[in-house]
Amino acid sequence: MAPPSDLKCLDARGPDVGGEMKHETSTALHDYWRSCRRDAGVPPLGIRAAELAPILPSLFLVDLDEASGLRFRYCGAALIARYGRDLAGESFLELWNADDRETLALNLRAMAARSTGLVAGVMAETVGAGFTSFEMLLLPLSSESGAAGAIGSMVRIGGHEEANRIRARLVGQWLRSIRFLPRADAAACERPTVPGPQPPSPSQARRRYGHLTVVAGGKRAHREGFAATLTDI
Repeated sequence: MAPPSDLKCLDARGPDVGGEMKHETSTALHDYWRSCRRDAGVPPLGIRAAELAPILPSLFLVDLDEASGLRFRYCGAALIARYGRDLAGESFLELWNADDRETLALNLRAMAARSTGLVAGVMAETVGAGFTSFEMLLLPLSSESGAAGAIGSMVRIGGHEEANRIRARLVGQWLRSIRFLPRADAAACERPTVPGPQPPSPSQARRRYGHLTVVAGGKRAHREGFAATLTDI
C-alpha cells in the first residue's frame, strides 16, 4: 500500500530556481540544460553525453509520445541498478499507478507547451519493504515540430537505503509532489562545467559505470572532433 501522498501542486513557481531542487545532480542538469537553450528551446542534438559524463548514470531520456506510453530511450547505470533492469524501450508511465499516470501525462503536456521543466518528489518501496525518497527532474527537448522528448534525472534524497543491492530494487513508486520550474530565457552564458570527473578524451572514450561501459559516441564511429550526444547512446 502506498504511503500517504502530499498535495500535488501543478504550478508552484518561485523566483529561486535553485531552491526548487534539493540534489546537486538535479541542479547540474538544469544548469546545463539552460545553457543549451535557444529561442526554439533545447534541441536534442544540443545535449552532449560527454559533457554530462559525471552525472550520466542518473539520467534518462523519454519520448513524449503518449500513445506509446512515453517510452524510455536511454536509462543510466544507476537507474538500471535501482530497478534491476534496463528500462530502455519500456513505458515511463507504466512505472506509476493510474492516478499518477494521469497527473504526469497532464503535467508533461503542460511542460512541453511551456518549454520549462518540472521537478517531482517521489516515494518508492523496495524489495526489502523499505521506503526511499527521490528527486526527479524532467526537462523538455524541442524540435521544429514541437516537443521531441525529455531528459531527466532521478536521485535519492532520503529514506531507507538497503546495503543489499537486490533488496534495494524498486518495486513501486508514487508521486509526493510535482511543480513547474520558472521559465528560463535563452542562456547567453557559456556551458557550465558539470561537477565531477572530466569528460573522456578520444583516447579514453570508454568509461566504466558499475558493471556497464559507456562509449562516447555510442554505436556510431567516434570521429576525431566528434562530440557525442545523448541520442547517440
